[in-house]
Amino acid sequence: MGIEMIELATRWPLYLLSASEPVVVPLVVLSEPGLRASAVVVLLAATIMHTVTCVALLHAGFDHFLGGLRPGGWLVGSAVGLTVAALLGVFAVFRTGTATPSSLQDSVPAGALALVFCGALTCAAAPLLPARRLVVAVAVPAVLAGVLQRVADAPGQPLWAVNYFLTVGGLAVSYRFSLWLLGVAWAMNRARDVQARLAVAEERLRFARDLHDVLGRNLALIAVNSDLAASLVRRGQVGAVERMLEVRQTAEDSMREVRDVVAGHRTADLASELAGARSVLRSAGITARVIGDGAVLPESSQAALGWVVREATTNIIRHSDPTTVTIDLEVRAAPESGPVAVLRIQNDGAQAAGTSYRVGGGTGLTGLRERLVALGGGLSTGTTPDGGFVVRAWLPLGAAAPTPPGRVEPAQ
Repeated sequence: MGIEMIELATRWPLYLLSASEPVVVPLVVLSEPGLRASAVVVLLAATIMHTVTCVALLHAGFDHFLGGLRPGGWLVGSAVGLTVAALLGVFAVFRTGTATPSSLQDSVPAGALALVFCGALTCAAAPLLPARRLVVAVAVPAVLAGVLQRVADAPGQPLWAVNYFLTVGGLAVSYRFSLWLLGVAWAMNRARDVQARLAVAEERLRFARDLHDVLGRNLALIAVNSDLAASLVRRGQVGAVERMLEVRQTAEDSMREVRDVVAGHRTADLASELAGARSVLRSAGITARVIGDGAVLPESSQAALGWVVREATTNIIRHSDPTTVTIDLEVRAAPESGPVAVLRIQNDGAQAAGTSYRVGGGTGLTGLRERLVALGGGLSTGTTPDGGFVVRAWLPLGAAAPTPPGRVEPAQ
């Protein structure tokens, strides 16, 4: 059931209940003989106007409770004024009766009609009143009814104070509870809409992050091999064809990886990324040294660290001019959190002017940090004393994670 149907199923029963005055009042009045017809007609006319005003006030109260504008004071004042007019009409009708005009000893019909009119006004105003004021709006008329009955000394009549408090109070609570349920339904509907929008935004972020990570290194490799091929051609040396074939292969790999990103199936394999990083760096004339083996790590950890290797390699080619790059992967034993995988990627090249490796300064490093933080890890960057640069990523593996032999060190 949609939220619109829930709102209709909540509103209209209350509207119909509030609109029952023109049915109840004639049944009570016509059951009493000897009443003057003109006074009855005036009372019925006042009843119709009172019903229309109370239903309009209830409708405006619903809208205000759900975030709309508060109804104007003229509507509230009209409802209160018509309630007073209806009560005076009740007094006029039964004052002209043939029973006992000046006492409340035979006032059961009059009391019932007063309960109907006052109850309709209280229920119509229920959406607009805070809980405390609603209690006061129910309690004060009940107390007045009890006082009037006590002053009139009508021992044989019902306890109007109790009747009013239970009947009108129960209806007011029912109206407010129905309104609260409708508000909860609308809040849940808005929460679902927000959740859907967040899911779309998250998917867009995933696509942008993966596209950046996938294409960054490949485009850098294409640029390096293209420049190298051009240099070989200018010098008249052999090897340009092999470099251009590598460019073509890199472009084909990029197309395949982009399709995987679009399909949402793209993951980074740590072993493949380490091998790819070694190949890319050597193609750029950089000596690459890889220490450690990530094959024993969990798949999720391998994927996260694989993205770190890819992005760090891309940044080295684009922003640095190193001669040596060292990629060191180890698992350290942490007494509190269990084994922690630590990946260090260090190069000895100076950072190019105008570039920055600050975490959060670019889409790639920001995306890497988000990946690692989601798994309980983190990412840091910094310079080394010899003018190089180092990227350090760490990731907890859990108590059951296997540890590569010979690479266990105490956590620092």
